[in-house]
Formats: sequence, structure tokens, C-alpha cells
Amino acid sequence: MEIVRGIYDALAQRDLYSTPIYQEHKGAPQVWREMLSVFGEVDVEVEQLIDAGDHVVAVIREREAGRTSDAPVERTHLAVWTLADGKVIKLQAFDDRQQALEAAGLRDG
Repeated sequence: MEIVRGIYDALAQRDLYSTPIYQEHKGAPQVWREMLSVFGEVDVEVEQLIDAGDHVVAVIREREAGRTSDAPVERTHLAVWTLADGKVIKLQAFDDRQQALEAAGLRDG
């Protein structure tokens, strides 16, 4: 769970480039650049982290502002991080809490 917490801490400090996920996963730099090309400001707040063994479920509140329009966007989503040998091997995003929990092998309630 600390790996995931560290990634979100680095993201909050705008230092994602130094995290292991950025350095180890070839697609991470491209995804990060694409997100920032659309949104000038990105604020991510971790509302909850749920330890599910090889998975971590993160409840995330994002606040962004469009780069050209400055239009505010706010949403809450869930991220299911799958870990193996201390590394992130998969990341899934969900808008539905039940689907996220099921993906992590958990049940709501």
C-alpha cells in the first residue's frame, strides 16, 4: 500500500517523474504528458486507500482546469492498483465503487 501512497504523494507534489512507476513503465510518461496537455492544473486528493492484499483500491477526488478553456472539472473515481514483487503491474480506473471493489476481490458492505 505504501507504493501507491508514495505515487499519490509524488503526484500531489508534481514530482511523479521520480516515482518507480514513471521510471519502470514505458507508457507512464506518455499518459502523464497527455493528461497535462489537456489540463493545465491537476489536483488529486486521496480520500481513501483500501488494502486488498495484492491490490490497493484508491478513492480519488480529482480537480482539474482545462488548459485553454480554464473550465473546472471535478470528479471522484476509484483506482485499483495491482502489485507484484513490490511493483505496480496493473492499474484500472472505475467510476463505480462496486465494480472497483469486485476487481480487487472485495465486496462493499
